[in-house]
Formats: sequence, C-alpha cells, structure tokens
Amino acid sequence: MNNGGLLRVVSNADIARQEKEVADAKLAERQSSELLTGLTAHMKVCWEAAKAAKTNIETIMLKAMRQRNGEYDTNKLAEIKKQGGSQVYMMITEVKCRAAESWLRDILLDTGSPPWDLQSTPIPDLDDTRRAEIKSIFEDFAMKVMGDEGRALSPQEQSEIMEMIEQESRFRMLQESQNVADRMKAKIKDQFSQGGWDESFNDFISDLVTFPAAIIKGPIVRKQRVLGWTTGEDGTMTAEASEVIAPEYGRVDPFRFYPEPGITNIAEGYCFEHHPLTRTMLAAMVGVPGYDEEAIRAVLREGPTTSWVTPREFVSKEVEERKFNTELRPTPMYDALEYWGKVSGAQLQEWGMSEEDVPDPTTEYDANIWIVGNYVIKAVLNYDPLGEKPYSKTSFIKCPGAFWGKGIPEIIEDLQGVCNAAARALVNNMGIASGPQVEMNIERLPQNEDITNIYPWKIWQVLNDPVGSSAPAVRFNQPTDNANSLMAVYDKFSRLADEHSGIPAYLYGDLNVQGAGRTSSGLSMLMGSAGKAIRQVVMHIDSDVTKPMLQRQYVYNMRYVDDPSIKGDLQILARGAINLATKETMNVRRLEFLNATANPIDSEIMGPEGRAVLLREITKGLHMPEEDVVPSREKAGVTRRLTAEAQANQPAPQELDPSGAPKGGMEGNTVQNRSAKGVTP
Repeated sequence: MNNGGLLRVVSNADIARQEKEVADAKLAERQSSELLTGLTAHMKVCWEAAKAAKTNIETIMLKAMRQRNGEYDTNKLAEIKKQGGSQVYMMITEVKCRAAESWLRDILLDTGSPPWDLQSTPIPDLDDTRRAEIKSIFEDFAMKVMGDEGRALSPQEQSEIMEMIEQESRFRMLQESQNVADRMKAKIKDQFSQGGWDESFNDFISDLVTFPAAIIKGPIVRKQRVLGWTTGEDGTMTAEASEVIAPEYGRVDPFRFYPEPGITNIAEGYCFEHHPLTRTMLAAMVGVPGYDEEAIRAVLREGPTTSWVTPREFVSKEVEERKFNTELRPTPMYDALEYWGKVSGAQLQEWGMSEEDVPDPTTEYDANIWIVGNYVIKAVLNYDPLGEKPYSKTSFIKCPGAFWGKGIPEIIEDLQGVCNAAARALVNNMGIASGPQVEMNIERLPQNEDITNIYPWKIWQVLNDPVGSSAPAVRFNQPTDNANSLMAVYDKFSRLADEHSGIPAYLYGDLNVQGAGRTSSGLSMLMGSAGKAIRQVVMHIDSDVTKPMLQRQYVYNMRYVDDPSIKGDLQILARGAINLATKETMNVRRLEFLNATANPIDSEIMGPEGRAVLLREITKGLHMPEEDVVPSREKAGVTRRLTAEAQANQPAPQELDPSGAPKGGMEGNTVQNRSAKGVTP
C-alpha cells in the first residue's frame, strides 16, 4: 500500500508550456553560440561595405527609371519651372527600351524552341550497365554470324567483324546518350515551367535594357503548392492541394542586390540579396531543408524588428514603379538579408566548428547565411559541389573590369537631354511665335481701356501724345519662328540615339527610312547589320546567364532527382545567338537541302532514319507537332518490326504460265491453297 504517495497531474497546457520553454532555451543557446555570433558579425561588416559601395549605382538606376517614365529629376524640374515655359519630356528612352525588349524576346522566347539545348558529348560516358547491355547485343550477333558461316573465320574476317561491331556499338552508345539528353531536356523544360522561369526571364530582359546589370536566381529549393486530382469511389474527380519541394527561379531586383566592392563577377566575391518578406513567404520556409524551423517561428511570433535598409532609400524607387503610399500597407513586412560568400576555415574553427567539419584552416569555404531581425534562420555551407552561387548576371553593354555595365538609358542620357531641350524650346517658340507681340503707349490710351482684349478689326481710340511724337500708340511685332531649326536639331540627335543604342527606328515601324532602306532587299540588309549589335547582347545572355543556369539545374537533377533514365554525360548548348543568326534563313536552307537529297543515291546513303531526322528538324522549325508528323525513333522501330513480321507471314506468290494462268491449272492452285493452309494434299 502506498503510504501518503501523491500523483501529480499535469494539464496539456502545462506540458505545452514546458515544451515551449525547453525549445526556446535551446533556440537561445543555438543563436548565441560562438559560431553563429561570429558569422553574424562577419556578415554585418561585409554588408556595410557592400551597401556603401553601391550608392552611386543606385543613383544611376533611379535616373534610368525616370528616363523610361519620362520624368525630370527634382533639381532639373526646379530649374525648368524657374525659367518658365514647357515641361515636355520626349520618350525616346522608353521607345528604345521597349524596342530592345521586344527584339530580345523575339529572339529568345518566341522561336518555338528554347534558346538552349542538351546534347550527348562526343564520347559519352555511359554507366556500366548500359554499356554491358549494348556490348552483349553485338557479341551475340558476332557469335551468330560465325555460327551461320559453318566454318572458322580467318583472323582478317574476325577483325573486320569486330571493327564493324565496335563502330555499331559506338553509334548505339551515342544514340542512347542522345536519348538520355532528350529526356533530361524534357525534365528541365518541365521544371522551368513549374518553377516560374518564363516570367522571371521576361522580367530579366526588362532589367537588362534598363539598368547597369540584370540578375536572375535559381535553382532555389522552395515549397510549392500544387493541385492534384483524385478519383472517388463514385468516379468523381476531386481537387486536392498539396505541397512539394521543388526548384524555382526568380528575377532579382538590381536595387536589392549588393556585390562585394571591387569585384567583376559574382564568382569572385561575396554578395547580398535584401528580401522584404511577408508572413506567408517567411512561413513557407518552415520545413525546407537547411532552415531553422524554431528560429523562423520565433521571428513570426515577435514580429518585424530590424530593418537592414532605411525605408527612405526605396521611396523614390517605389514611386517610379507606381507603388504609392507603401508605408500605409497594413501587412507586416520582415526584412531579411541573404549572404553568399566565402568564410575562412580558420574563422570557422575559431567560432567552434570541429576539425572534422573544417579539416583545413587555410581553405575558404562557401557559406549561405540568412538573417531576419535578431535571428539567423539559415547558416549552411554552399550545397553546390563547385561552390557556385545561384545567381547569374549580365549587362546590355559590359564595362571591362567592372561589375556594373550600362543600360540603354545611361547610353543615350545626353542625347535624351538634348532632345528634351530642343523640344522644350520648340514648344516655347511655337507659343511665342503663334501671334504678334504687342507694344502699347498706355499714356495715349483712354482710361479703363482693356489692353488684353485684342480682336480682328478692332478700332483703337487714342489720345494725343503728350510729347508731340508721331509714333503710333500700338505696335505689333511678329517674333521669329525657329521651328524648322529646332526640329532639325531634334531629328539629328534622335537619329544619333539610334546609332548609340544600336536600336534603329526602322526596326519598330519608322517609315522615314532613307537610302537603301527604301527597297525590301536594302531594308533586309540594314536589319541584318543592325542585328550585329543585338547579337553581342544575346551572346552575353548565352554565356553569362543561360548556360550557367542550365549547368546548375543539370547538376541539381543529377544529384537529387531519382530517375536514372535522365542521367548521363551531357553537354549544354546556349543557342540564343544561333537563333538570331539563323531564324530567318535556317528553314529555307533545310528545305533546299531536303530537295537536293531527294534522289536515289543520297537516299541510299542517308537511309530512312537519316531522312526522318531531317524531317523532324524541318517540322520543329515550322512550329508543327513533331511527333504527329514524323514518328519518333522508337515508334519507327516498332512499325518496321511489325511490318517485317507481317511480310514474313504472307504466303509466297504463285508462279504464272505465259498465258497468265497459275501453273498446274485449277488443281495446282487448289493444292497450293491447301498447302498454304497447312492441309496435306
């Protein structure tokens, strides 16, 4: 019997409170650890340097936004108002930027096929299983050939057969590797579609023509809400939303990207991205690998605190983006700072990491750190095996040795200013010269005469001149009309804007084309010459954005996607510049080649498979359903096999005598029919 023993009863609320206290204590201990404290201090020092170094670039970007919006900066507008007259702003920059955006989108997005491709390497590195399968097929073939001959083959014959087998084996390996590349390409296209690549790349093009640099990010692993469908017992379809973790892509606002001072490209040093996050965006990070779930929940409980940038720094930008009164937004915003950069092994060891995690103190380790308020919500080493950051950037015009290049507004800034000045003077002159300037001797006018009331056939009543002068009381002077001269100045500098920006007016419908542009062939030549300028920009996109982004996605799929059929030794091709160079003439040349090879000799060399490859490429270039028009390799192989089996099962044709009747008469025909049916005569 229990003498006086008491059993303590604890409520569920008490248990939850105790668990919360334990979790908070562990979180506080983790956040105050020497490692996170050291990383945070290092990160803040780097942040202040990057933020200060970007001040001048932010001024240039704000000026570019004003140029596109057709607005004078505050100081310029005050001077114009002080002088009086027109405040007209000619939208040359906006027209050039929109034309450049349209041109780039037409090259990179509206071609019917993506501006990139995946192909097998010249010597594909297949896995051992596939290599062994292909090898065994041809070894069996060799044994069958030797067996059918019924004799021992000579060494020369054996060498020839083995050489043929080796060549065919290499061809099959290339074919299998290309099939893998096609499946990987389809997978990446699906990931791009689900991860927001098209929208991000479209915004990236707008940044490219406007700002000193355009930046795109990805792949970044995030939670995605997807809609699925289930079939009930009664056969009805039910929609069900679920969450998956998948790669995404996004345009990075150049105003919110801060590179290390003095670097030329992202790979050379550290960089920061400033994130204004809503509660929904912050809560979506819970459960994503690498993030501290308890720290995120603590931030959500405490609400927004520290701001990494002064709000007034973005007021002008938000006004230019037509985001007015954002300070009245009732939704709380959390200020996050994301750091990508190197941290020395010696510092990591000093801050508490073990020698097992950091074996070499002299090595620089790539780290990714997120800070929201007073909490570090993520602190991990870079997951990329090559240590690359998930950012790609390029510029419309690159400046050698500099991180930031030039956009169209900066290139034609002076020309835009001259055109604005000419237009303001023209409008002012038109107003002044639209009527006479009137000079009146008010001493000769009657009392209460309204001198502003002037109309045709008006009779002026005047008094005698007190000084006895014979000069008229009212004089009319017509100001000089300088409209033609001012229009010539405007036209000259607007044409110079065509040359400086590389976006001529005839590309977007200007009919006032002189010289060679008056004929269709001459205009085609001019457009071809103009394409050389935009081709350089497309090459920048290919080498700096498209290829690195695809390389990172390819590595991600090789590491994390559980599908062996898409994994292989592949090479990435960026084809934006190729699309530009061949868009107009490629299909014409392919059709010419198709007609030129439509002869028995070439058909025997190419074979049905080679002809099918050519037809597929032509069909693809014409934006037609490729699989419906030309069967795939697999479907063509099945069709040939079924056709061969059907032909093998057909009865042999009857022999005819010179009169056309079957040999052997009706009896012979009957016997032959019986034999074909398996009946013994």
